[in-house]
Amino acid sequence: MPVETTETKVSCYRQTSTQKDERATIYGFDSSITDDGIFIYIPVRYYELTLKNRLLDQLGAFSHLLLEAAHQFPEHCIDWVLKVTGLRFQQLQPILTRLEGLGLMKGNRLSRSGKNFSVWKRLLHDQKRLIWLDGDHRNDCFCGDSSVDTVELPDDIPFVIRRWHRREGAPRSWSCNDWNEDCERQKNRIMRHPEQYLPPIFEHFTDCFIDNGFRSHEWELTIRIATDIPGPRAIEIKLNAGDLHRWADHEYTVASPVLCLSTCYSLPAGAPERLRDQLPNDHLRITALNTSSDNIDLNCLSDTPPSTWVWPEIEQDIREQIIDSLFHEITTPDDPAEVRFNREHRIDDRWQRLGFNWSLIEQKLEAKGLHRIRGDV
Repeated sequence: MPVETTETKVSCYRQTSTQKDERATIYGFDSSITDDGIFIYIPVRYYELTLKNRLLDQLGAFSHLLLEAAHQFPEHCIDWVLKVTGLRFQQLQPILTRLEGLGLMKGNRLSRSGKNFSVWKRLLHDQKRLIWLDGDHRNDCFCGDSSVDTVELPDDIPFVIRRWHRREGAPRSWSCNDWNEDCERQKNRIMRHPEQYLPPIFEHFTDCFIDNGFRSHEWELTIRIATDIPGPRAIEIKLNAGDLHRWADHEYTVASPVLCLSTCYSLPAGAPERLRDQLPNDHLRITALNTSSDNIDLNCLSDTPPSTWVWPEIEQDIREQIIDSLFHEITTPDDPAEVRFNREHRIDDRWQRLGFNWSLIEQKLEAKGLHRIRGDV
């Protein structure tokens, strides 16, 4: 994580004998090493798409040549084809008859439908493009074209969002292990909303279907995993401290460390029991290592991390600085009666639960080459 300067909020509380916390004061602790945000990683794979028109795929090379010639030389297409191929007109006649029967040509000219097919042949048919997709086949959120910047995804990196993981056992690195099955699922995913997935990837897609729209049953999409990208890759998204909240109902939980200095008072051995009513209230000083809140609800702190995601991680030298700062705030008791009692200081590591939802990630998907997909459209 990057190292930047930020201000850590430090809150001081006085805890009464009834365990009711009363906020006493707030002061600041400046640190030049505390992180000001975290990076979240969404695993993605690189796929090669090939889009073919079913009818054009069935036509032979001479039919394709005739369609192209009729587009380029509408007045002399037959003569041009005969000259280029060396065929006689009698040999070309069955091909012309078939194209006319399919409604692609009318005489020696392209029909309206034939003009569309001629455009598709030049700009779209049998074209190959590359696309980045995440492994959540059931949902539509984004795709990425070839310009997207991705990062390598080591096995031990934290904050990896795998939406296919159902919180049972260790998460799989991808939603399915079989490459063929993965490609089939991704194809079905794209063809559920082809008008959203394909235009960002095939630059001429929209121009090809301005008049009649894209009829998916007339096209075949094949997809394979592009193997020229080494190792697992991911989209990197930065979340700021203000993006993390303390509400209980969030999809992704982050454990944020809290250092507590407890000052507890007790009767000295053999002291008169009547002095127990004069025991000072215990003191609790807290340093919260994040910039998302000015104070802490003690009832929300836990003794164990509520998540395997920990932010920020406290380096030993920072820990020592914080503890030194906490002890620096301990002053001579204002009440002279406090000197009668034993005083014990204890440092405890505690945790506050922060979190965010997937909707926040969607808002952050604005990098170059990323395209939002709205599955409900």
